[in-house]
Amino acid sequence: MTTILITGTNRGIGLELANQALARIWSVMIWVGRVSPGLP
Repeated sequence: MTTILITGTNRGIGLELANQALARIWSVMIWVGRVSPGLP
């Protein structure tokens, strides 16, 4: 299983990368400054 760390996942490109990685069933670690309602 692939594990990745994405920073800045509260919006924009970081959020989209997190969503795409989760869709591929990867293990995703995220780092956010503020939580966004769209965060999985």
